[in-house]
Amino acid sequence: MFQGWLLLTISLLYIATLFGIAWRGDQRARRLGPAKRRPLVYSLALAVYCTSWTFYGSVGQVANSGLQYLSVFLGPILAFLLFWPILTKMIRVAKRQNITSIADFIASRYGKTQALAALASMVALLGTLPYLALQLKAMAASFTVLTANNDIVRSPILGDTAFYVAALMALFAILFGTRHTDATEHHEGLIQAIAFESVVKLGAFVLLGALITWGAFDGLGELSSRAVHDLSAGSHFSSASFGQGFWTQTLLALLAVFCIPRQFHVTVVENTSTDDTARARWLFPLYLIAAGFFVLPLAVAALTMFEGLGLDPDTWVLHLAMAMDQPWLVMITFIGGFAAASGMVIMAAVTLSIMISNEVVIPLLLRFKGFDARHGDYARWVLRIRRLIIVLTLALAYGFYKLTAPSSSLASLGVLSLAALAQLAPALIGGLYWKRGNRLGVSLGLLLGFLIWGYTLLLPTLVRAGLFPFPIDAGPMGIELLSPANLLGLSLDDPITQGVLLSLGVNLFCYIFFSQVTRQRVVERIQASLFVDSVASHQTLINRPWGGTTSVSDLKSLSRRFLNEDQVERAFNDYGWRHQQRLDPGTRASIDLIGFTERLLASAIGASSARIVMNSALSGRDVSISDVVSIVDEASQVLEFNRSLLQATIENINQGVMVVDHKLRIVVWNQRYLELFRFPDHLIHVGEPIERIFLYNAEHGEYGPGDPQEHVRLLMDNIRSGQAHHYQRYRQDDSVLDIHGNPMVGGGFVYTYQDVTDQKRTEEALIRSENNIRIYTDNVPALIAYFDRDCHYLFTNRAYETAMEVDRLQAIGKRAEDVMTASTWKLRAPWMQRALNGERVSWELSLTDREGGTRYMLATYTPHFGESHRVLGFFALYQDITERRLAEIALKETNEHLEERVRERTRELSEVNIALRQENRVRSEAELALRQAKQVAETANASKTRFLAAASHDLLQPLNAARLFTSALTQRLEESEHHDTLVHIDNSLQAAEELLGTLLDISKLDAGALTPRRQIFALNEILRPLYAEFSVMAQDRGLDLDMVETGTVIDSDPQMLRRIIQNFLSNALRYTQHGRVLLGCRRRGEQLLIEVWDTGPGIPESRQAEIFQEFRRLDQKSRHRESEKGLGLGLSIADRMARVLDHPITIRSREGHGTVFALTVPLKQGAVLTRQETQAAQKSAGNRIRGARIICIDNETMTLEGMKAMLEGWECEVFTATSIGGARSVVRNMTGEPDIILADYHLDNEVTGLMALESLAERFTGDVPGIVITADRTEEVADLIRRAGYHLLNKPVRPAALRALLTRTLQANRRSS
Repeated sequence: MFQGWLLLTISLLYIATLFGIAWRGDQRARRLGPAKRRPLVYSLALAVYCTSWTFYGSVGQVANSGLQYLSVFLGPILAFLLFWPILTKMIRVAKRQNITSIADFIASRYGKTQALAALASMVALLGTLPYLALQLKAMAASFTVLTANNDIVRSPILGDTAFYVAALMALFAILFGTRHTDATEHHEGLIQAIAFESVVKLGAFVLLGALITWGAFDGLGELSSRAVHDLSAGSHFSSASFGQGFWTQTLLALLAVFCIPRQFHVTVVENTSTDDTARARWLFPLYLIAAGFFVLPLAVAALTMFEGLGLDPDTWVLHLAMAMDQPWLVMITFIGGFAAASGMVIMAAVTLSIMISNEVVIPLLLRFKGFDARHGDYARWVLRIRRLIIVLTLALAYGFYKLTAPSSSLASLGVLSLAALAQLAPALIGGLYWKRGNRLGVSLGLLLGFLIWGYTLLLPTLVRAGLFPFPIDAGPMGIELLSPANLLGLSLDDPITQGVLLSLGVNLFCYIFFSQVTRQRVVERIQASLFVDSVASHQTLINRPWGGTTSVSDLKSLSRRFLNEDQVERAFNDYGWRHQQRLDPGTRASIDLIGFTERLLASAIGASSARIVMNSALSGRDVSISDVVSIVDEASQVLEFNRSLLQATIENINQGVMVVDHKLRIVVWNQRYLELFRFPDHLIHVGEPIERIFLYNAEHGEYGPGDPQEHVRLLMDNIRSGQAHHYQRYRQDDSVLDIHGNPMVGGGFVYTYQDVTDQKRTEEALIRSENNIRIYTDNVPALIAYFDRDCHYLFTNRAYETAMEVDRLQAIGKRAEDVMTASTWKLRAPWMQRALNGERVSWELSLTDREGGTRYMLATYTPHFGESHRVLGFFALYQDITERRLAEIALKETNEHLEERVRERTRELSEVNIALRQENRVRSEAELALRQAKQVAETANASKTRFLAAASHDLLQPLNAARLFTSALTQRLEESEHHDTLVHIDNSLQAAEELLGTLLDISKLDAGALTPRRQIFALNEILRPLYAEFSVMAQDRGLDLDMVETGTVIDSDPQMLRRIIQNFLSNALRYTQHGRVLLGCRRRGEQLLIEVWDTGPGIPESRQAEIFQEFRRLDQKSRHRESEKGLGLGLSIADRMARVLDHPITIRSREGHGTVFALTVPLKQGAVLTRQETQAAQKSAGNRIRGARIICIDNETMTLEGMKAMLEGWECEVFTATSIGGARSVVRNMTGEPDIILADYHLDNEVTGLMALESLAERFTGDVPGIVITADRTEEVADLIRRAGYHLLNKPVRPAALRALLTRTLQANRRSS
């Protein structure tokens, strides 16, 4: 126990501390403006939501309602996370309309109606009284628990601690909440004091929870087990389920964020910038989670320690602190509870004083004619009224506390208050999104909903307090349908749920129904547009004159009656600076200035009172009736309404819009236009000459180098010409603007500005890729061309243009018939037609070169098929075979010459002998010439093979980047009209990469660069994965794929052997329409035959050798449509690999019955290996790499951009670097370690990706997996990467393969860690 005087002293010291914080905050704000950490202070001030209910009552509520306490914390968290757009729109509208309170917000939305403002204010006042009584009860109970029965605070004179606490709170609210009349001016000191209280109450609660959990018990584990036992047994908790009461309380807590007056004031009125709200969206929910974390552990601890003692559950928190036998802990807990209550009481009192004075008292006083004559200084009266309202409010709260405190818990009083304030929700939220809502619907809905709340919820509370008797269950006069517990026949298990649903339901129904059946006034439609269509843009200045005689000095004099002179002068000076106007006292006021004055008055006395003051002041000055009509004339209001609609429309366009009138002055613009050019605030306003805006842009380099005046002259000439124009501008920041200018009827111009930077970068990347492909094809020693299905030239390389004497610029897009000579066209047309019919054709022809010689060519026309097996065009390839033909002709001529000489010299023996010797000599020379020719041909062929290998390798680099870009772009433009075009581009690039990859393999085999890596292994290690891989394909095509198990051990290269069998299986499934495919083995002595049987159409014996040639495929009409995507290179590669491995391939086939491909491999007798069972990896569901942190290292910037775009499309966090140093810098700046690293093998300056991975590994504490990406497919590189322990991925990177490898690697790394 503590002495009462000590508790009173500590309370006074705490209040004095708040005074000091508030005073220091106000002084600092006057000198330096808002605090630098204002977003943090604002977020903490929002925790004024957490009151004695959350500090004391939530723990006590666990005993009565189980887990229902969670709803108090869950509701606001849902509001901030899911309904954040509502809050941001509410703040934006309130700032624009100078809103002072929640009642002012509702009244302004529905036509600035004073009666509606008064009704909303009274609902807010009466609904807040139970909440204030709750705080007084909590503070009084804390004094009672902590003092002895004979203490001084229990004496008759000083025993009512709630009274003195209410007086202290009133004093603090008066000193720091009613300093000035401008209610929209921020109370910096008061907010800092509330933020300090939020820290105190959270710290005290968390400290107590931690000490009880780990000091009195063995941690959360023990308390959790006790809670689970009590919940299942029902021994302590009366309810453990999420029933009606839970969801009702969650709804009320969610609406409390919008509807509680103090919460509205802190969230909306005290907001200063977007930084405040952006930070608060996450900080406030985190605060609530921290505040609610120890509620259940403390409740379980109290149930365990105080069972059977009969203690009030609302005082368990204090008793837990006392049970620890630590006086300092008890005192900290007392201060935390005192802070929770005092913060709410102070903010509620200040908010209600502003609301009641502006919306109720001041409008009533202004209606008395003598009030203006006797009291010219309205500001002093406004402050006196607000101070008196604070005192009366806390007096009413004290009275309600005395009436209901003994019979009500803290939680029940809180729910009662929230249910009343929730009646403001339909008017508040509906007014932001529904234009049809009007004054009558809102008034009737709010009034009836509040009356039903009073009858179904407030009346039973007063009856239970014993204030008067009332038949709650039976109903008045015995009419059960009129009883609060069964009103209109609605009876639910939870009376709170019944009352809330009934009151809100009637409120919402009346709001919608009467708004639909009644018409809105013009001012209501205008206000509805301002609230519903509000966008984050600058307001348009309407600086038109009006017919009255009101001057600037008149408006200033009127404002000084409600605000002090410094505030008035500062506001008018700021208005003149922002709008570039000189406000001389005698200057006639514009309509916009009069509207500004009304909004300024609204900040002090509310919107409805400000409107009364403006009209009364104008009428009382004996001005003509036209003065008043000019302000409230409905035609002007309709014009403003239409203008607002226009502004709202252009604000929702993603282009920048700017409109110039016939006088070459800007009249309309949108926010996007301002964002694109970043104009200073004072430059853009209605009536500003467009020439001045153009000059500003020119002087800041917007139009490029040159004389700014010359740029402006050209732009002005464009407008004066009245002709539409369109161009694209490359800006200094590397962005690109697409600009359209169109004249308007009657003069003027409309400009639209679209940022097309991303589209331009994509186009440039594709152009660079095409140029790279052309560079390589221009250096290929072959003639290449491509024709579409109408025989139009679409592509030619340099060799083709030179040999065929074709000008690329003139030929592209023209028909071959128009480019070729008539004789050439007649010769080639039949071959072209066969290619367009889907046939691959080859023939030989001769051409005359520029020196007049003859060149012999082998022409090959290969059809190009689309996805639907439709011929899109064909490729023309001409290979120079002149050397071969000349050798053949020379040999033929030599043979003919030799035969003739033999016949001539057979007549004489001597001549024959001489002739024979001479013939031998000639033959010897001829054979030498042939060997030399053959050597030259083989050397040329080897050179060509090496060139193709190198060219194919280099081509993979730009193709890799192009595919990455198209993959990322396809994900971003999924719903775009360009999606199909991007798919076609990606398919074309895929076909090119497949062709180049195959050419690279063939080149390696021909050049002898691919050597086998033979080893002894079990054959099943290859056959089983192949069987699993092709079983899915066979099932999709309706075929049966069977495999005969084998336990044999062979000697071969596993990778090359797998490639050969894979080609056999692929061809078997491709050409088999019905039946089955069989994979198995046969022993033949020391050899093993691996056979693939199919029931396909068979292969004619005459063509069995042909299928192993490049680009050769049988013209089977029964093959599957997917087979058309093949290139005819699979069996050619298989044949080359078989020869390298010395594994002969044999074919047995019967037409109409099927084919057997067999491969003979050496069998290892006596070798026994343990069979390793492999399991097919199950497809992972969902995106297993979402959120992965990936570092990409590549010296090619274009490849990095493509890789980053694709990985970010998979929701990964990507960091890029072009060197080892850059990667180290990325790691230093990262928080934590990356999940995986992707590194290109070949970096700059002979640095490899392995070096980069090893350098980074030294900086990591754990094992970070790595993937090395390379276009170098040599075995040496692959061995280096495997020995280093990293994964290998060949270029060009297939997105699916990369994603699969990332998923497997990340999952394996997570399992190992």
